[in-house]
Amino acid sequence: MMRRWKLAFAVPITAVVALWGTAIATGSPATSAEASTAAKAVAPPKGKPEFSATFSGTRLNTKIWDTCYPEASQSGCTNFGNKEYQWYVPSQVKVSGGVLRLIARRVKTIGKSATGKRKVYECRSGMVTSYPGFHFKYGFVQIVADVPHSAGLWPALWMAPADGQYPPEADLLESWGADQETASFYHPVPAGAKQDRGLIPVKLTRGWQTYSLRWTHSKLTYYVGNKVVLTVKSKTPHLAMYLIANVAEYASPKAGRCNGQMLIRSVKVWKV
Repeated sequence: MMRRWKLAFAVPITAVVALWGTAIATGSPATSAEASTAAKAVAPPKGKPEFSATFSGTRLNTKIWDTCYPEASQSGCTNFGNKEYQWYVPSQVKVSGGVLRLIARRVKTIGKSATGKRKVYECRSGMVTSYPGFHFKYGFVQIVADVPHSAGLWPALWMAPADGQYPPEADLLESWGADQETASFYHPVPAGAKQDRGLIPVKLTRGWQTYSLRWTHSKLTYYVGNKVVLTVKSKTPHLAMYLIANVAEYASPKAGRCNGQMLIRSVKVWKV
């Protein structure tokens, strides 16, 4: 089982930046498929979300989102803790048609190695994190997304601690390849402790779907649509976390690999 480790970085715990009034405006109307997906989603808590981001216009709201891990260079980054083959660059993050697009392409890209030396990556891709604008402790997360299923791709929707420590980590979804495993995970403290994993039928993650996580003091409940795919009742996280969406490449890129994009229509968080 692959494990998703963070970049090594040291940052202080920062206050949550309240951006509800400056969240990205509503994008284009949902298609009939997306409306059907929304109808099948588990009901969120009543009331207005604490955080609500949609993606209108053609630019990413950088007051909320960043395109690399915290403390990484704005020119690019990767996750050196995993065996990944992509270099994340801002140019692979696009906003159009009311959708955020994280695009993986097999294009040679100059980046850096774990020791800081120049390195050529065969794959370039996109990621976003809410680290600049939104951290939260407990809540109901709802992400409407279309996740790619292509050879070699490793898309994920997940959460990491805002103070830079690892673990814990909560993964709403990780997916490998075209017809490989899809799953939700929880990586508890301490590092090396047994992970909680909920396998998800690949058919549940095809096309537009709603991925949700209810995080309380005592429990984590993961959903795809209105189906519970994982429940965690021990060693739950009790610290502020931020959201991450990315498209990694888990296999050495060959012809036909490193090709696909994750689409995200909205990201919302309610207090619980």
